[in-house]
Amino acid sequence: MKLNLHRRTYVILGLLVCVTPVALVSFELLPVSLRGPSVHETMLAALGGLAVSVLTYPAGVVGTIAFYALVFLGLATPTEALLCAAPLYIGAGYFQWYVLIPRHFSS
Repeated sequence: MKLNLHRRTYVILGLLVCVTPVALVSFELLPVSLRGPSVHETMLAALGGLAVSVLTYPAGVVGTIAFYALVFLGLATPTEALLCAAPLYIGAGYFQWYVLIPRHFSS
């Protein structure tokens, strides 16, 4: 069993999913609240986290744990936490889809 998606395409999709919320928040024309992340920023980061966790499921749980830990401990805003967790999401998903599964199901 082999994933039909090329390795580079998988990595590029993962990066795009993680960078898109940051780009959308950066180009937002509304003023940013000084007290914390806005609801709009939190929603975009949550959607990005959901998309990348689906792309890397179930190994992407490693990135999800890091994402929520950074947010709940107050070390980063949701969009910053998504960027910090991006290498974990992409690395875990890549390892799962291109190393573990082909090795397990090879004839």
